Amino acid sequence: VTPANAAAAPKLSTTKAAVYVGQSKTIKVTTPKTWKKVKVKATTSKKSVATVKASKKKITVKAVKAGKAKVTVKVTGKKSGKAVKKTLKATITVKNPTLAVSATNVVAVGSTEAIKATVKPANAKVSYKTSDATIATVDAKGVVTGVKAGDVTITVSAKSGKKTVSKDVKMTVKTAILKSATQTEANKIEAVIAGDTKDLKAGDFKVTNTATNATVAVKAVTAKKNVADTFVIETFGE
Repeated sequence: VTPANAAAAPKLSTTKAAVYVGQSKTIKVTTPKTWKKVKVKATTSKKSVATVKASKKKITVKAVKAGKAKVTVKVTGKKSGKAVKKTLKATITVKNPTLAVSATNVVAVGSTEAIKATVKPANAKVSYKTSDATIATVDAKGVVTGVKAGDVTITVSAKSGKKTVSKDVKMTVKTAILKSATQTEANKIEAVIAGDTKDLKAGDFKVTNTATNATVAVKAVTAKKNVADTFVIETFGE
């Protein structure tokens, strides 16, 4: 076959493609200008894995279930009044949707933490479900809100076509969570605390001198004026 003849042969836009369950892939057929009255027919080796439909010079492949299927495309036409034909092949790999989640494993009462879900294909439908709404709720975007102290499981699901994959995120809801603590004076510490803080008292805190490992008794805990979630912890000693 000379390069000129090879360039004048029909071809597919791709001979290998990966498609997720429930998704479709379009394969285009290109034919030489000298070919007239072109007709295209397509078949699949495994209809249970992928189905095919030919429309003019386009082949629509629809992924059904995970696996591999061979697509055979028969192209016929007329060239200088004579019948011409070409058989082309493509390999389709059908994949199940994938799901990866990242999230913190703790949330404070009244506070929120977001679960990040990464899915393939990108347009897979993602849903969230809580095992106990009295402990924590979750919205359609994966934002978890702590309701009361306890353990809860958030189930994240991704659906593409008829295939669904799920992953569980175990979270603990705590009444309050210490976010940060900064010593501002010899006997004072400013702490940022998330959660249900209305009943905080001195006995809820333990302050340790890291140089001596001695526990420093807490005298009082007061909310800092005009600063959200910030409290001043006053100790008896330095």
